[in-house]
Amino acid sequence: MGFATFIGLIGLLAFQAPASAHPHVFVDVDVELDVAEDGGLRGINYEWTFDDMYSAFAMQGLPKANGAHTEAALAKVADAIIGKLDDVDYFTKAVAEGHELQATGAQQAHASFDNGRLRLTFTVALRAIGGAAEKVNVQVFDPQYVVAVSVKDGARVRGPARCTLKLLRAGPLDPNDARQLDDSLRTNQLAANFGLKLATTIALDCSVAK
Repeated sequence: MGFATFIGLIGLLAFQAPASAHPHVFVDVDVELDVAEDGGLRGINYEWTFDDMYSAFAMQGLPKANGAHTEAALAKVADAIIGKLDDVDYFTKAVAEGHELQATGAQQAHASFDNGRLRLTFTVALRAIGGAAEKVNVQVFDPQYVVAVSVKDGARVRGPARCTLKLLRAGPLDPNDARQLDDSLRTNQLAANFGLKLATTIALDCSVAK
């Protein structure tokens, strides 16, 4: 398989709806919220760890040196995946007091491969709104639920000590939604924005205690 073909298949498999059941790719996500001194959320530091099956596919045929994948090859993988994530705002939704913060790009992307898992670290910068919002809700999810995103328990804040966060996990699907997900094995169809039903909310609170 040529490298250009491989990169194309990464995009096709990871971020376009496949002809099989939902979801198709599983990702464990470590989250660090980067908060300015005034309490404004200015960015998110991510580490995405892909499932072993996708990781094995993604690394197939990549150049190696001394038994390890080359940094140049890993850099191309990181760029390819970030390019696809850019088209979907990095699966990131941040809402501050009713105003949605816009992702302005990814920085410091780096891919590695350890213990059979592909890992991608990067930082998403967010466009500030007028004034620093005291409370922000962040969700990381694929609306189409082709990619199942699981936020890890270790989510944290990098910023003022007064800022805290809570992880609000989604509850069980109602019977109709659970049936629709089961039926996707046969139909490969889900309602628009189905992934939101399973999304974890990261609730950031930088308000001053009264």
